[in-house]
Amino acid sequence: MSASVKTIGRGEQLHHLLVFFSNRAVYAQVLRKVDSHIVAAASTTEKVLRATLTNLGNEDAAASVGRVVAERSIAAGIHVVHFNRPKGKRFHGKLRTLIDNMRDAGLPLK
Repeated sequence: MSASVKTIGRGEQLHHLLVFFSNRAVYAQVLRKVDSHIVAAASTTEKVLRATLTNLGNEDAAASVGRVVAERSIAAGIHVVHFNRPKGKRFHGKLRTLIDNMRDAGLPLK
């Protein structure tokens, strides 16, 4: 039995950033679109980040999650990540802080 692999078109990006904010935590994942494999992930529910933060859902938490997911992505060999801003959402606050810290850590976003 052969496994089918989804091919990526010329205009599509290989790695995508997924971000979720709850009232208590911040989650970020880098997803490989070909096979929906999570290459790198970070959240404030991890023991390492939870110990260093006082509030797990504010902009400081988003900044540290952005730095950690960028470091893990670079360690996994990812050099560019694509991010689609959801329709109707503004690019400010925790989202902007997370993405700016990913860029500052050396991971360019398109």
